[in-house]
Amino acid sequence: MARGVGAVGTAEADFEHAVLTLTGPLFGLAYSILRDRVAAEDAVQTTMEKGWRYWHDLRDPSRRVAWLRRICVREAMRTRARAQPGQTSIQPGDAFDSADRDIDMAVAFRSLSTKQRAVVVLHYHHGYSLDECASLLGCRPGTARSHLARALTTMRKELAYD
Repeated sequence: MARGVGAVGTAEADFEHAVLTLTGPLFGLAYSILRDRVAAEDAVQTTMEKGWRYWHDLRDPSRRVAWLRRICVREAMRTRARAQPGQTSIQPGDAFDSADRDIDMAVAFRSLSTKQRAVVVLHYHHGYSLDECASLLGCRPGTARSHLARALTTMRKELAYD
């Protein structure tokens, strides 16, 4: 399918605008899943690269923001799944480094599977509904609910004090 020069120029301007307005929010999303600044930056960079590669092919331009958000979440989950256990550590500035119980929460949070961690972050930190979480994770709403239930059970067990 041939594209006119005007259409390509508009698509490029739209992508440039998306990069300028979405890089920060996408970084926040990736960081909240990965808890590692460099890995989050890499996830956003990969998201933008994939976004640019397929930007012209997306049928519904009004869905581009949600599409980039989904790419970012999945890239962050892939990155986290590839990380070696114990590879990430609590860094200065983390939301969980202010007190001992927050350290316990961070340790419990890190014990979750990639999908459990993602649904907790998306639902509680970013305010997405479970149906929206399911869409971002690429699963059914019931599966997202199961991931959340298992995550909360795991965290309750991890945080149980003797």
